[in-house]
Amino acid sequence: MLADKLSTASVDGLNQNFLLVKDGNRSRCKVKEGLSLESLGTQLLKHIAVEKEVAFAQNEYSGGGKSFSDLIELFSNAYSADKKILSGVGSQCKSCEFRIGSDLKDDGFKSGFEECWLEQAKIKPEDFKRHFVFDIWNFRKSDELISENIYFMDQVEKAQLSPKSASSNSDGLSMSERQWLQVSKTQASDQTPFVDTEGLANAFSQFRYPLNFIDFETTMVAIPFNKGRRPYEQIAFQFSHHVVTKDGAIEHRTEYINRKRGHFPNFDFVRELKKALEKNSGTIFRYATHENTVLCQIHHQLEESNEIDKDELCKWIETITKYEDKDREWEGSRNMVDLCELVKKYYYNPSTKGSNSIKKVLPAILASSKLIQEKYSKPIYGSEVSSKNYKDWTWIKLDDSGKVIDPYKLLPAIFSDFDLEEMDAMVSENTLADGGAAMTAYARMQFTEMSELEADRVAKALLKYCELDTFAMVLIYEYWEDLLGLRKDRRAA
Repeated sequence: MLADKLSTASVDGLNQNFLLVKDGNRSRCKVKEGLSLESLGTQLLKHIAVEKEVAFAQNEYSGGGKSFSDLIELFSNAYSADKKILSGVGSQCKSCEFRIGSDLKDDGFKSGFEECWLEQAKIKPEDFKRHFVFDIWNFRKSDELISENIYFMDQVEKAQLSPKSASSNSDGLSMSERQWLQVSKTQASDQTPFVDTEGLANAFSQFRYPLNFIDFETTMVAIPFNKGRRPYEQIAFQFSHHVVTKDGAIEHRTEYINRKRGHFPNFDFVRELKKALEKNSGTIFRYATHENTVLCQIHHQLEESNEIDKDELCKWIETITKYEDKDREWEGSRNMVDLCELVKKYYYNPSTKGSNSIKKVLPAILASSKLIQEKYSKPIYGSEVSSKNYKDWTWIKLDDSGKVIDPYKLLPAIFSDFDLEEMDAMVSENTLADGGAAMTAYARMQFTEMSELEADRVAKALLKYCELDTFAMVLIYEYWEDLLGLRKDRRAA
């Protein structure tokens, strides 16, 4: 039985028939009393025949020269005898669930990752301080190097990456140049950031003030909240919006969050976003592709809807997005600028270890910028700097070793048994990315038995979380603006 993405729910609040409740230390699904199959409306689960797949697994499948049944016996016997199965080392080790940091090892935990590499690659314990080739950003040839016993970045030669300049119609770092930059700085133990000031200055010259920074929180759930919606359809439940004026004033200007259970928020979401962004004609920034993707998905939902203002909303979405498929395409006159692409092209900080996630770039910038450290080590956020969810807040705080604490770690716990940072740690990069925490929190608001007081606490924490996402973009902008000397130029003007 699989969720059928082409089927639409015929009743509202379907998810409210199945609530997650605590049963001692375990969670279970509580089905609404008196619920009948007929009251669920259209069948959203589809029966899929898998006889062919089962026959293939039983009769034709071969893994490592063994049949499916032979492999089951091998695994079963190894498990019973507590015998290790050596699977080889390779690029798959990058995401090994048993690869742990020094903090956990100091607490007495063992690293299965290190055990494998010590035994199978015959490396030494001190080698784990070196950087592995599969940690090179977006690098697809690490298995080739590993097969030649080249395990670490300090073994990589420039010719093996063959860095090529960006194409003639582009500027900034190409992917291979950025990869070599990461490797060469690692080899030289160089922790200084790389900044293409000329490329950044050219990009900045094209921005129109006031600048708008936006971030969305979204989810895709198996059981639709609303009549007419499909399983795993995009739901946009929250946004945050910061504005920076030409004179440097920063304001957390607007925000939206859906608090209603079982309410489909997407069209209200777009109406509120449109209202917020139409108050000026300045440049709009997003971080990565998510916001563009979500708005294009809502555009499609609007076209299928009976909303009175759907044509107006669709036309507005087209002004700030870019879309292309075999049937149609558009690029808006106010198409959002991707701040992540500017990071990839013009900025690299070795402390991010190749990651371009805003959750990695922000701490790196905070540790590098004296201006940011001095400005936000004072409780000015929510007083001198406008905020909807913080009051007299200090963003720059130091740990016992004198390092700047990651601002996301300063956020309050969202549930008694989870906080946002812990949730995000459970979601790996390149899958649900950094929205995993907010997504989980929103799902719990929709699916769990929760008091109004607890729901209010969760909503307030989500608002703080999303506000930090857009403020993080503002901090990146402020840092670059300072590097380019634009702050001094503005004061002089």
